[in-house]
Amino acid sequence: MNSRRDFRPTRGEAVLAAVLLCVALTEALFSDEQPAPTLVRLLAAGVPPIAVAFSRIWPEVAAGAVVAVFLVGSFESSPAGTLGAGLAWLAVVFAVAAWSRQPWPWLLTLVLVGTFRDLRTTPFEASNVLVDWAFFTFAIGVGNLVRRRTTKTEMLAAQLEIAAAEHEARTTQAVSHERAAIARELHDVVAHAVSLMVVQAGTARPMAQQVNQELAGVLETIETTGRGALTELRGLLHVIRATDQTDLAPPRDLNRLDELIGGIRRAGVDVRSTLAFSADVPVGVGLCAYRTVQEGLTNAMRHADGSPVDLEVTSDSSTLRVRVHTKGGPGAQPELGTGTGLIGLRERVLLCGGHLTAGPDGTGYLLDVALPLTTDPNATDDLQAPPVGAP
Repeated sequence: MNSRRDFRPTRGEAVLAAVLLCVALTEALFSDEQPAPTLVRLLAAGVPPIAVAFSRIWPEVAAGAVVAVFLVGSFESSPAGTLGAGLAWLAVVFAVAAWSRQPWPWLLTLVLVGTFRDLRTTPFEASNVLVDWAFFTFAIGVGNLVRRRTTKTEMLAAQLEIAAAEHEARTTQAVSHERAAIARELHDVVAHAVSLMVVQAGTARPMAQQVNQELAGVLETIETTGRGALTELRGLLHVIRATDQTDLAPPRDLNRLDELIGGIRRAGVDVRSTLAFSADVPVGVGLCAYRTVQEGLTNAMRHADGSPVDLEVTSDSSTLRVRVHTKGGPGAQPELGTGTGLIGLRERVLLCGGHLTAGPDGTGYLLDVALPLTTDPNATDDLQAPPVGAP
């Protein structure tokens, strides 16, 4: 139940206690029906309202305080006798029902002591007992409702906290896996280029020795450095594979888009494609574009519910553009917070220096990615990519 870490009454509790205290003290000072000394009457009248102020924080202590006061027996301040004391008593009953860790022993004690005070009232009236029991029942019922609501709220809060932690873990894992996949693909791309450089340098070196020894030395340095770079790349790939055993398909590029689109169509999705891009797209950009199309069509297959999908892959002199538009109603819009595909795709686009937006556009759901065809070495350092789902 309530952890009660805040040991201060709320403003509402303080105001309620102050009002009850004023009423109880007024009755104690100006009532002619209480033979007890004035100091005793004031203490008897003041303790229950003060207990009300702390009844949420320490319900058991508040219950013990009012029971002790009413059991003294040298005064007449009882639930049946005065308005202030009676209301304070009911407030404590409510607090015990709502916030005590073990409410029922204390509730039974409060009801029995209240009934005992009614039985001692002179002249005795059975109606007083029935009325007090009705008030006790009402206070206990409302307290139990508050208890159930508080418990439900705490459970929901705990579930939300767990869900947030799990989502964060999935997001971190998705980003990590995507970076590992990018590293593998970069290894293949860079290793191919460096291997070609090493082979050409090694081929040219014997010819250069016959013409210019200095040039031959430069080519030898290029060849040696290239071979060292290949060794480092293989070591890096070995480390990545040792830490992430996920089996990945061979790297795909834009030349295999027709194969991807055909597979989605065979799954029952109406894909209308427009492919008009340059043939000399950089390998890394092509890989990223392929993954974008793959993610967009996969989401469409899962969420489109029969709606047509428009795919556009176009390019100009500086930018490769991928747009996947799923037409339809709410079913065409994937829940961004529940998956990790778009999170990984955003990481990939960011590393390529691109820009990603994903979200409803009024007629359906649009995934729009722009990738630069000319690489700026500093582009990714200053890039401020919008979050997934940005309009």
